[in-house]
Amino acid sequence: MNDVPEPRRIGVFSIDDHEIVHAGLERLAEREPEFVFLGAAASVASAEKDALRCSPDIVMLDLFIGEEQGWSLCRDLLAASPTTKVVFYTGYGNAQLVDRAILLGASGYILKAASMSALPDMLRTVVRSGQYIDPALLKEWVDARRATTEKPAFNERELSIVTMIAAGLDNYAIAERMNLTFHTVKFHIGKMLKKTGESNRAGLVRYAKERFLLESGCR
Repeated sequence: MNDVPEPRRIGVFSIDDHEIVHAGLERLAEREPEFVFLGAAASVASAEKDALRCSPDIVMLDLFIGEEQGWSLCRDLLAASPTTKVVFYTGYGNAQLVDRAILLGASGYILKAASMSALPDMLRTVVRSGQYIDPALLKEWVDARRATTEKPAFNERELSIVTMIAAGLDNYAIAERMNLTFHTVKFHIGKMLKKTGESNRAGLVRYAKERFLLESGCR
């Protein structure tokens, strides 16, 4: 009689600066035979290398890791391993954050307030259907995408410009950094002012910080 191979288990890797999160995900894997906890990283510096070494199916990524945010790490992980599914697992949530995560290629956005008993089914949904948005955020996100009057999140180029404004760069320096003309940078800033309703560059920075959209310093 031929041996029946065991079903492939779902490998989970955690990137979070709170040990309690790693411990919770490890206990989840111990209770659920379908999952295996592959390891954890508590800093951005080691996260990408350690995660990719494990070849996880799912990376649970906090939005904030120490003083850094997970946006760039999400982008880098998916560039290095397109089949890995990145799920933002965080205490922060709004329509703009979900939208940015999905635009970056993340497969899910789950709030840490979600029940741990429901988390396995959430992750199974990510694996089977490719996407899961926490129900506490889903309606807000869908409504925001549908509403023509909703203030939209910035795209990646706009976010880069706002990040440099927050760092104190003027339009000429931003243009040089991004290999754009001064007038192109000015055009993008004008476009952002119009669609957010802000009146100046400081307002754009404030708008982005309030929505935790900048790469750092937004707690």
